[in-house]
Amino acid sequence: EHIEGKKPPVGVLDITLYRDDLSSLSYQPIVHQTELPVNITGKTTIVLVDDVLYTGRTIRAALDAIIDMGRPKAIQLAVLVDRGHRELPIRADFVGKNVPTSSHEVVSVQLSTIDQAEKVVIREFRDEK
Repeated sequence: EHIEGKKPPVGVLDITLYRDDLSSLSYQPIVHQTELPVNITGKTTIVLVDDVLYTGRTIRAALDAIIDMGRPKAIQLAVLVDRGHRELPIRADFVGKNVPTSSHEVVSVQLSTIDQAEKVVIREFRDEK
């Protein structure tokens, strides 16, 4: 907004039904509303923003959802944290911080608008099974 002099349109994308692990998540998944304020077909660039880039599967689902809604000329990816361990050939165009982690760790991004704190938390994953 500062550079262009106008506020870019911002939307929310629900990828629940595009996930490849949908059947293992829940018997009745909770689907939220997707809100795109503009038609994305022909848009010069769509910037997809996510908190943590890990395997790439969430981004793959988001790309499928975007393409179902229109065909922009380009899609770029911005992530706050890239933790590696990719399973798909996906890379971010913009990365806030690269954080090497083990596959036994969980990375959570907390934002003040939701969590009343701004921080990245890395904790050991405990399988409850």
